[in-house]
Amino acid sequence: MGDYQFFVLSSLGLLTFIVVISAAILKKKLGIMHGMIISMFYGMNVGLTAGVLLGVTYQGDLFLSTILSMAIGVLAGSLCGVCFGTLSVVEGFMAGLMGGMMGAMVGEMIRVDQSINLIQIFLLLSVSTLFIIPILKTAKDSKVSTKKWMLKPLTLAAFTVLIVIGGDSIAERFEDQKSGQTKPAESHQRKGQTVVLETANMKYSKSLVVVEKDIPITLTLKNMDDIEHDIEIRSTAIKLISESLHNHGENKNMLHLHATPESTETLSFTITESGVYEFYCTIPGHKELGMVGQFIVS
Repeated sequence: MGDYQFFVLSSLGLLTFIVVISAAILKKKLGIMHGMIISMFYGMNVGLTAGVLLGVTYQGDLFLSTILSMAIGVLAGSLCGVCFGTLSVVEGFMAGLMGGMMGAMVGEMIRVDQSINLIQIFLLLSVSTLFIIPILKTAKDSKVSTKKWMLKPLTLAAFTVLIVIGGDSIAERFEDQKSGQTKPAESHQRKGQTVVLETANMKYSKSLVVVEKDIPITLTLKNMDDIEHDIEIRSTAIKLISESLHNHGENKNMLHLHATPESTETLSFTITESGVYEFYCTIPGHKELGMVGQFIVS
């Protein structure tokens, strides 16, 4: 967790405090339906913001990023709903749960520079909750009697400056640190990418692997079990650079890497098209027991 993650999560924490206080002050002027709308809107946007942030931060560990994102979304939505009653708590809980899950999945599959733009959008949507609350409590036939209404757009503008402009410098450092392999593209292409998959207790160590197309990938299969395992991917987009002992060139559109018990095998390849490619163990019964995963190619 670096400065950018701290900045975004701290902004969400401060914003949640302000939203809850505002909702508590105005709850007598709002109905149950209004409370459900506010809780759902806020929980969903906080979940999406945290999800994209943590998804791209912990790329390769979707389970961790999803659990953390859902927890943040659920907490924000539920706290907002507490002010309006049980139904609003449930609405905020479910919206935060869904937002965190979807955000983490998006963050897992996109580049760092793309994630920063999405985080800014969702964070601004979260901030807009502060203006939805007074709008919902305003009667339909009310009229503007003072110029204090100008404070609302001015406050929104201030938050926009803080999040978009103030956060950009921090975001640039985050992008440099996290995506050193994607920002200097020429350097990344020269070095390639290394992926290590361990097998133990009939499982791969990773079920999701994020790589880039047209980049040399060195895949290492480290078999920790006392039985043999392998990994296979079938696609016309697979281009082998170096082959394993169990792939003698009979099928150029297939990657197959086999490891005997307690051994390590390596091969190199490239994937020429973006997409999602399933990998699995071809030993009878192993795929059915869960030895399956996906290469996500951007």
